[in-house]
Amino acid sequence: QPLEALDLSKLVAVRSEGGALVVQMQDQNVMLKAESVEAQEVWRGFILTMAQMKVPPDLVLLPGHKFLLLEALREEQERRKRPREPLVLQFPRCFYNVSRGEAEQLLERSGGSGNMVLRPGGHGHGVSVTTRQMLNGTALIRHYKVIDTGQGYCISVDVPHCCSSLAEVVQYFVEKSKGTLQPLHSEYNQKL
Repeated sequence: QPLEALDLSKLVAVRSEGGALVVQMQDQNVMLKAESVEAQEVWRGFILTMAQMKVPPDLVLLPGHKFLLLEALREEQERRKRPREPLVLQFPRCFYNVSRGEAEQLLERSGGSGNMVLRPGGHGHGVSVTTRQMLNGTALIRHYKVIDTGQGYCISVDVPHCCSSLAEVVQYFVEKSKGTLQPLHSEYNQKL
């Protein structure tokens, strides 16, 4: 389960140490736990393959694992060759080109048609998520920063959560709230 995004351009080394995998970055060390030594080697291979864009020759893996690494590498090479779609085409239906205050008003007027919207981020890049929930008769409004990393999106929560698309960002909030957060879809905008 992803907990944070690491910029692999800052990768120094990946090594096993004391039953964990240590990902040494220029500015920090990240420890990853894996179920077995074999799983550690698979993760080490995947991280090094994506960082170097080639499968390291010193991996101690079964042929099936090496095949999976080669397939992941091929897919990543193809993905990098494709031009990135304009951001406007990637927005889910619950995206509104509104300010923070306008998003709050939109959710207040929604009449139960949804309690979550995506909007342009006030932080200069990415988007923000605005939610509105009722708690003991009081409206609880929250705003979340979602950073566009160029490879995906990271939600600024207690433990940052990274997604590959904005649709996954929306799904994250729906699942994390056990369905109490629901996106306000664009069709609602026609009713205003």
